[in-house]
Amino acid sequence: MKRCFFFKLFCGFVLALNYFLLPSFSPAQQGGASYQDPVLSPGSIIEESNESGTVPLQEAPKLKKSTQNDDPPPPTTTISQVNVYAEPNLNMQPTSSDIESVYGIPMNVMDTPRTVTPVNNKLMYASGINALGGMMNPMALLTVNPTTFGSVMDFMTDAPYVLGTQAVPYVNGIELTLTNIMMANAGLPWNWNMIESFDILEGPANAVYGQTQGSNGIVNYVTKQPYFDKFRGYVYDTTGMYENYIWGLDIGGPINDKLAYRFSYMGVESGSWWQYVHNDEQDFYAALSARPIENYTADWYFNMEFADASPLGYSGFNRPSNQLFWNDLYYKGFLPPSQINSFPPTYPNGVPIPYPQFPGAGLEPANMRAMLIPPFASQTGYQGMTQLIQKAHIADGFDIVNNTLVWYTRHRAIQPAYFYDEAVMGDYEVDNRTEIRLQFDTPLGGGAERKFRWGKGEPKADEEGLTFSHYIDTGFEWHYQRNVDYVSTNFLNIPNEFDIMNENPLLWDARLTPAWQALVAQQVEIPIPGMPGYYFEPGNGITGTTDSQYWAFAPFMQWNIQFHPKFSLLMGARETTYVVDAVTPPGTPPDQFAQFRTTSIAPLFNVSPVYKPFPWMTVYFNYNWLYTTAAADMGGFAPVFTENNMRLLEQYIEGGVKFNLYHNKLYLTAAGIRSRLDEGYVALPPVVTHMTAFQFNMNYQPTRHFWSRAGFAYMRGISNFTNLPFGPPETQSYSTGYAFRHDLPLDDAGMFGYGYPPGIWPWIAFPQLVANGMVSYTFDNGFGITLSGTWMSATPIFWNYTAWIPAQDYANLQLFYQNKHWQINLYIWNVFNSHYWIPYAAAAGASPDSGSNSDWVIPGQAFWIQGTVAYRF
Repeated sequence: MKRCFFFKLFCGFVLALNYFLLPSFSPAQQGGASYQDPVLSPGSIIEESNESGTVPLQEAPKLKKSTQNDDPPPPTTTISQVNVYAEPNLNMQPTSSDIESVYGIPMNVMDTPRTVTPVNNKLMYASGINALGGMMNPMALLTVNPTTFGSVMDFMTDAPYVLGTQAVPYVNGIELTLTNIMMANAGLPWNWNMIESFDILEGPANAVYGQTQGSNGIVNYVTKQPYFDKFRGYVYDTTGMYENYIWGLDIGGPINDKLAYRFSYMGVESGSWWQYVHNDEQDFYAALSARPIENYTADWYFNMEFADASPLGYSGFNRPSNQLFWNDLYYKGFLPPSQINSFPPTYPNGVPIPYPQFPGAGLEPANMRAMLIPPFASQTGYQGMTQLIQKAHIADGFDIVNNTLVWYTRHRAIQPAYFYDEAVMGDYEVDNRTEIRLQFDTPLGGGAERKFRWGKGEPKADEEGLTFSHYIDTGFEWHYQRNVDYVSTNFLNIPNEFDIMNENPLLWDARLTPAWQALVAQQVEIPIPGMPGYYFEPGNGITGTTDSQYWAFAPFMQWNIQFHPKFSLLMGARETTYVVDAVTPPGTPPDQFAQFRTTSIAPLFNVSPVYKPFPWMTVYFNYNWLYTTAAADMGGFAPVFTENNMRLLEQYIEGGVKFNLYHNKLYLTAAGIRSRLDEGYVALPPVVTHMTAFQFNMNYQPTRHFWSRAGFAYMRGISNFTNLPFGPPETQSYSTGYAFRHDLPLDDAGMFGYGYPPGIWPWIAFPQLVANGMVSYTFDNGFGITLSGTWMSATPIFWNYTAWIPAQDYANLQLFYQNKHWQINLYIWNVFNSHYWIPYAAAAGASPDSGSNSDWVIPGQAFWIQGTVAYRF
């Protein structure tokens, strides 16, 4: 019945699209501005409204605007005020404004030879990406982009997954490297309070931004900007089922005509639908923008976050099986602590214990809210950043931009159920990039009066001779990072030995077992100095114990050449030199001391031809080639690393076509993608992974009342273990149901997939087909509705295909109302109460941490309601 309703809704959407589009469509129609809807979210500002509650179309001076279907001129080099005026009428078309995330220089999406998804403030709230406060809503991301399939770890990460790997995060164009994206571990919950918008880019970063770790995507966050027009603000309160409480305020305005500010606060005090999961946060954000003289701007941002959360990213619902996925039945039974061991549980004489011999082994109805998180598991700490961006317009066609970011984090987390803990003692990074942006024209042929010219050019197709227009962004970036991190993961292989339905949660503690105590006595597990109950392993490799510092130095150049109004070429190059010194941290026994010192060079190159046969059509090709590095738990380098971990090859190829039709009301894209990504292992050759993908996206906004989005993606990943002595890592190499039927032990595989041979393996726990859609309509009286939905194909959860997550779908509904001062949003999540599942780490073949897929899934949150009331002044 649910699927029938969802299908009817989709058919209705297609009929509505035909009604709006087909009667009057003509590719030859040019120009015309799309009407912009008011922003319907707690994070947006309404400047004024008419009596009916709608907001009139406005244009803020000096804001970058799309040229719609006309040939866009080369980007201006003058200093523009970015988001310093309120924009109540955000256009939902990706072509509505220029972005810098893709190549570091302002470009319209139509001229950008990559698949990029701009997520403005309105789309962010309509999709519910930030609806959980500090935690990311992973499944909501799929309503925005079909390639951003999430995972359990997404709740705690600072960036979504893109094409099967966690994206590299950037803040206002600076890479945030205090995170290990391959381990999907970012520390504290991400702070959505400071975010105004963000761009999701498929493929690696450009030569200007650089990229330290390998990934199939990046995300660039743009933080909130001050208001120069007038003082404005809002307060809001969000309350939802399952003890979901979020509140905050946001104010800003001009101090004088040359200085403006913004301050934002968010408080979170939430429980969860899932057992023993909570998140308490206090987030503070401030921004100042100065325009002291005409050709100079300075923007300063500051953020501070204090958090106390359950480590949801380190746990889940154990014992996945077909009985669980298809019939909601759980395999019960557990061992006493005296028999719990890792690799695998054994009798005292060393013989593995078959699962059917667990006391009480069998089937029972599952409580989907159960999680293998003891009540005393915790993650606490604080982190913050400060950033200064300065821009100077020296002369026509000559600008200098300096961007400095400092990020600091100190936190600790413990999950005793399989003993994982980490203690980050105060890590920080400092990054400074200076860009020289040059814009000039060089004539070729024609009359003698045609000369070299600085500044913005206007090439014409019928002009005698040729004019090559150049935009060059070149400069130098340096980075310093300090890490002192303690991590324990040695006992990771025991979660299926606990019963989350019948066992006392206080017994979900590896420290109670003789096997753990023996590891402590043998100094395999060592107490962290000054932190009772916390332990670490000095040589645990990529999982992250380290006392590390490193410098990185990188000259770069990104060059855009417009040869003709219909043809341009983008080229970029960067060379990053790493100087690394990593040792085991204080408290390490002398006989376990290790050190890694190296100087390594990682080049980057990209080239992209762009052809525009018509103003409304773009055909492009993109090739990226770069070396990246592996990273320890919090983004540093581990003392047991080798040179294999410093030069991991990444290649990315994309070809596609874009259409901007019907007066900039219909935007269509289609792209084919092929990526190669090396996955680093310590002292072993890397695992080469490949992703082959095809995707289609549509954005349609015919009037100010209606907008819609839809997408489809085919994605297939493989991992090549041919050059390793083992196959894919997996903590348990078959489902619990398979173990029950064949009298086998649980948690059999250790950390390196014993029993799986080397070879080429398709990714598991990752749907190959994903389709999404989102429709929104706003009435003249201020009421509106947004409906979004996603469908995913079935996927195996084990490498030997002994259990499958079935094809699944879900839908969300948002009802809203707003007038000049008041706004009310009502979210109905999982409106049809669908059953869906989220694996532990997306794309099992693309992460050394992916072996845990066999032990963890998250049942998707059932039907729940959340409401927001906001007052604006």
